[in-house]
Amino acid sequence: MNHKEREIEAFLAKKSKAAIVLEMLLNREYVTASDIINYYKQQDPNSPIVFTTCPHKLIETIREHFGYDFVKDVEKPFFRVQYSSKGKQYKVSDTYKEYFLDKLVGV
Repeated sequence: MNHKEREIEAFLAKKSKAAIVLEMLLNREYVTASDIINYYKQQDPNSPIVFTTCPHKLIETIREHFGYDFVKDVEKPFFRVQYSSKGKQYKVSDTYKEYFLDKLVGV
């Protein structure tokens, strides 16, 4: 086990919310803020809805510990349909971030 792997194992052993998010990142191609917010609900439909109200802070904690480049992100555009007060339908564009681990840093 190399130094980075030992560091990751020690971070995961803390069982903090940031550690749970790191585990999600290790086991998925990418994670979104919605994935983090709804983590408990994904594990157990009877659990509270909100895991955290500040998912970007958990990502920031991981970056502070392992370096900013450890967790990469990319903004993805999407469109959603909304309705005016008169019932007219229109599209609104927005973006969300996908967070993923940089495989080049030895994860």
